[in-house]
Amino acid sequence: MFWFVVTRLGEAQILLPTFLAGSLWLAFARPAGARGRLARGNPHAHDHPARLSAQRWIGAVIATSAVVTISKVAFLGYGIGSATLDFTGFSGHSMYATAILPVLAAIVAGRRGAIAGALLAVLITYSRVKLGAHSWSEAISGMALGAAAAGWTLADYLAHPGAVRAPWWLPLLLAAWLTLLPMKAPPSRTHGLVVSIALKMSGRHRPYTRFELLAGLIQHPVHPDAAP
Repeated sequence: MFWFVVTRLGEAQILLPTFLAGSLWLAFARPAGARGRLARGNPHAHDHPARLSAQRWIGAVIATSAVVTISKVAFLGYGIGSATLDFTGFSGHSMYATAILPVLAAIVAGRRGAIAGALLAVLITYSRVKLGAHSWSEAISGMALGAAAAGWTLADYLAHPGAVRAPWWLPLLLAAWLTLLPMKAPPSRTHGLVVSIALKMSGRHRPYTRFELLAGLIQHPVHPDAAP
C-alpha cells in the first residue's frame, strides 16, 4: 500500500495541475516590495526574475513529455525498444516527478525545498521498479529527463535572491493535494490513451509487449533494398 501511494504521486493527473499552478505563479507573481523598485526607471517594469523560470519550466516539461510519449508510441505501436537494456520507453512517472516536484518545492522553500523535492522524486522512481511497472533503465532514464527539465529551470530560479516565493497557504494546499488525491482519485488513464494513439498510428490491433521484446518475438521487416 505504501509503494502504491508513493508511485501515484508521479501520475500526470496529479502532477500536471500542480505544475500548471506553479508555473502560473512564477509567471505572474511579484517579489515582496518589488513593484515599486521595478517601476522606477526600468523600461521592463512588467518583468520580474521568475518569469524566465516559468518559461523555461513550461518549455522543458512540454519537451520532455513529448519525448516520453514518442518513446512509448514507438514501442507499443512499432516494437522499437531494447531487449538488452529491457527498455520499452521512458518512465512518465519518473520524468514528471523529477521535472515538477523539485521546482514546486523550491518555490516553497528555496534550495532546501528543491533537495527535498528531488528526494521524493527518487523515491517515486524507485517505486516504479519496486512495483514492476518499469525496468531500471526506463525508470532512471525517465528520471534523467526530468532532472534536465528541473535543473534548467532551477538554474535560473535559484540564481535570483528576489525570486517569488509561495504564500503561507500554498504549501498547505499542495500537501493536502499530494496526500489525499493518490488515495481518492481513480487510476490514471494516460497509458490507455498512449496505447490508443500508438495503435491508431501503426495500424495494429494490439500493442507490442515487454514479453515479446525480451523473448525475441518482435521481428521488423527488412526493406527489400537493404544490404543483406
